[in-house]
Amino acid sequence: MIADRAELLELIQRLCFDVGRVSVLGGWVVVTCSFGNPAAAAAHVNLGFSLLLLGILLLMFSPAAYQFPWIARVGAAVGKAVLHNLLAE
Repeated sequence: MIADRAELLELIQRLCFDVGRVSVLGGWVVVTCSFGNPAAAAAHVNLGFSLLLLGILLLMFSPAAYQFPWIARVGAAVGKAVLHNLLAE
């Protein structure tokens, strides 16, 4: 298990960083594929921009995990939910 609070914060910081990268990449792919396609619905574009903004937000908050641990915990919870929904079968 996790030994102390510093290890937990480091784990949460890495999780926020990784989920932020995946969200930015996923959002960018959805937005890029939707712009050239006239059949793409507005929901796809909104999903892409939402993922992009969520990823940027998580990437910006990941270095602040030690100063604001509650923000990191919220980001980790949101990140787990996003990854679960994106990678669900």
